[in-house]
Amino acid sequence: MKTTKVIILILAVILVFTGCTQLNLKPQTTEVSEIIDFTDPMIAMPKPENVTALFNLNNNKWSGGVFRLLYITNVSYNPMSGAKIEAENEWQSNQFQRAEKVKKFSAEINKIISDISKEDVGKDNSAVYFPVAKELNRLSQSTANKKILLIHSDLMENTTGMSFYDKQTLSLVKTNPDSVKKYFDSQMELKKLDGIKIYLIYQPINIKEDEDYKVVSNFYKNLFESKGAEVEITASVN
Repeated sequence: MKTTKVIILILAVILVFTGCTQLNLKPQTTEVSEIIDFTDPMIAMPKPENVTALFNLNNNKWSGGVFRLLYITNVSYNPMSGAKIEAENEWQSNQFQRAEKVKKFSAEINKIISDISKEDVGKDNSAVYFPVAKELNRLSQSTANKKILLIHSDLMENTTGMSFYDKQTLSLVKTNPDSVKKYFDSQMELKKLDGIKIYLIYQPINIKEDEDYKVVSNFYKNLFESKGAEVEITASVN
């Protein structure tokens, strides 16, 4: 009788431990949005392998992933391409089928990014803020465990209402950023961005661009961080 009770106790402990382990290993979902500035013919295009690495599917193939690619052009509304893989429970799924799904998801991202080279790049105007704000507000409503926005752009807004190429306007960005923020709010106000990691990705090609980018990227960094986002200014994401 004692032996039976011990066995039952051991089994109960194993079940509790297994349940806790499964709970701790509950698959997470990562959502990555990537915005590429098509108005700049010198913009460095992203590498597919750097994007797929953000989903960490090599270490946890059961995690979910959502990828969206959008453009910055001379207009506010632009097309979107995307790929998705649902999170799955390791104990209720087939590992070989899962490996194929992960492979397909990576291939879809690779194709989406590779197809960028087929698009026409270079525009006279740049509507930067509106598509970025629109995507950030959408991400703020996402239920993903991890949310990332990659922005490949010099961030130089150049529309009829606001042009950072104008010296007086660029000076305002630095000396009176609230006035610029007020204008952008009139176009689309940002929601709370807690839990979103934003990468501002650009590599200036000369000193003038470098100085301008410092002003503009710091403006956006402060703007996004004031809404709760985490922001990193970088030349690339490895």
